[in-house]
Amino acid sequence: MGGPFFAVAAKEAGSGIIHLDWNDDKVIYAFVFAVGDWEGGEFCVPQLGIKIPVRPGQVLAVLARVLAHFSAPVTSGRRVVFTCFTDRLLFRHGCPEVVEFSY
Repeated sequence: MGGPFFAVAAKEAGSGIIHLDWNDDKVIYAFVFAVGDWEGGEFCVPQLGIKIPVRPGQVLAVLARVLAHFSAPVTSGRRVVFTCFTDRLLFRHGCPEVVEFSY
């Protein structure tokens, strides 16, 4: 495969709209980390009723196609979020020997 992820997305602040990452594979974790100096911007998972602060130097692993999520507003400062993920179509095409899970 050449590495753990096929794609990296970068975005300033984050997405304030609740969503699922439909192109992610259901069984492969996405890794999220952020750089900058900011307040707010927690990773929110309404299904679980939690808000997770992701501070510089921390990495959050999440099944982003399974758990609906969004970012709380950044209330001050500047933050750039990086999401490392594996597109399910690229993964299945690149690794045909992987058995499809039924779930």
